[in-house]
Amino acid sequence: MSAQSAGGRLFRWTHSAAWLSAFSLLSVVGLCAVSAFMLWQLRNHAAWQSEITSRSLIQVLGRDIARNIELYDLSLRAVVDGMKRPQVMEASPELRHMILFDRAATAAGFAYALVLDRNGNVIANSQTLGPMSINAADREYFRHFADGVDDGLHISAPIVSRVSGQWVLTLSRRLSNPDGSFAGVVTGGIQLDYFRNLFAMTGADRAGTVTLYGPGGTIAMREPFVQSQIGTRVAESVSYLEMLKRRSGSFVGPAMIGEGDRQFVFTDIGDYPLQLSTAVPLTKIYANWQGEALGLGSVVLSLCAVTMLLTWLFGRELTQRRRAEEVTAALNLELERLATTDALTGLCNRRRFDEVLAREWRRAVRTQQPLSLVLLDADYFKGFNDRYGHQRGDEALRLIARSIEATTDPTRDITCRIGGEEFAVILPDTDAEGAKLVAERMREAIAGWKVPHVANPHGILSVSAGLAQIPQTPAADPAALIAAADRALYGAKSQGRNRVQIAGQSEAGLRIVAQSRIG
Repeated sequence: MSAQSAGGRLFRWTHSAAWLSAFSLLSVVGLCAVSAFMLWQLRNHAAWQSEITSRSLIQVLGRDIARNIELYDLSLRAVVDGMKRPQVMEASPELRHMILFDRAATAAGFAYALVLDRNGNVIANSQTLGPMSINAADREYFRHFADGVDDGLHISAPIVSRVSGQWVLTLSRRLSNPDGSFAGVVTGGIQLDYFRNLFAMTGADRAGTVTLYGPGGTIAMREPFVQSQIGTRVAESVSYLEMLKRRSGSFVGPAMIGEGDRQFVFTDIGDYPLQLSTAVPLTKIYANWQGEALGLGSVVLSLCAVTMLLTWLFGRELTQRRRAEEVTAALNLELERLATTDALTGLCNRRRFDEVLAREWRRAVRTQQPLSLVLLDADYFKGFNDRYGHQRGDEALRLIARSIEATTDPTRDITCRIGGEEFAVILPDTDAEGAKLVAERMREAIAGWKVPHVANPHGILSVSAGLAQIPQTPAADPAALIAAADRALYGAKSQGRNRVQIAGQSEAGLRIVAQSRIG
């Protein structure tokens, strides 16, 4: 096998429009799938980047807030400890104020510190040396300690301070008598503006919405800042309930205030009942990705469209070429048929006869199977043409051709017109006896039409036939077989025509006739 033929078979599919279209479609689908995977990865990367940015921000804010609350708590503890010492309470108002509220005065964002007696009246404060006519018995933090024995730090929801008139986050601790009974409350307020300034310094506005939640899901601070949202309770919202399930993490959920979904990143602030979260709209997260996806998608779709268009054009060209090749092949077959077919009778012509006889002769010699050849000739046909004209003569030849075809097997036997009124029939795998029966049927079929022929002694159109068969008749080549059949045909004509003669028998008969004439 040559490399050229092997390569031709290997790439034969490229000449098929269907295979080319399938391969092109597979390539387009593959390209779209790879592009879609890349876009999905870029989308995930955009979400991941947003989450990393938000997580870093709330970690920084959470540490600062927790550290400052711890400092504020130390100030409250100092007041609690000072109130337990009799010498502090016996000191002058100036000294007592300095001892109790020195730390509170230096704490950034700390609005005030108050000491309340067991009835909720202010008995000392960090703002003035004198008394303050304020009662806080109705405040949540006061009731919390008055009704219980909690000695820890208590953080309340944001409220409007009665001291400053501003929003504050209240921190408080319990004052106890030596016997453990309730003696009052030490409380302090962290200005919510402190958290607002802290958010601004860390660039929280670049991370969507940053929210600090106080106890009970109350909004303590929110950036971007909207005054009316401070103190809003969101404890029943789906996203806040999701945040309460774990100390930190991220998820996508509905906005607590507003419409649409958000990517939430959240964390608890230390061990305090405070949460901090960022909420970024998905449209903001994927804004850049959508631009990239649109650009890449447009390029990929354009390439796919161009590929499909070129495939369609190439496929159409292949189809047209295939059709042209089919038409050419059909024309070649028709030309070959015309080149090997007798125009008058439709039988094979002399060229086809020579090709088939040579092939069948080689096969018969190789396989040692019999091969018979029958030559037929119309009797006194010149006289028929002279008497009835050439048109009637052509009709007679066509009649002979149809009679020969009707008495032979078209799947095996080859019928030919090899001359003016001479016909030949090649009978593969047929011995002399079988060939003679076929030849007799042909002769009888032609005579059976009883076409008038006054120039023929028999009075009708008739044929004579000569038959030769190998290996019965020695024939060194196809020409020798033709010569033997031709001699048998001559013998049939010599013995009166309208008969069939077998090669060998006719020669013997000729010798007998010749001897009788000499005698």
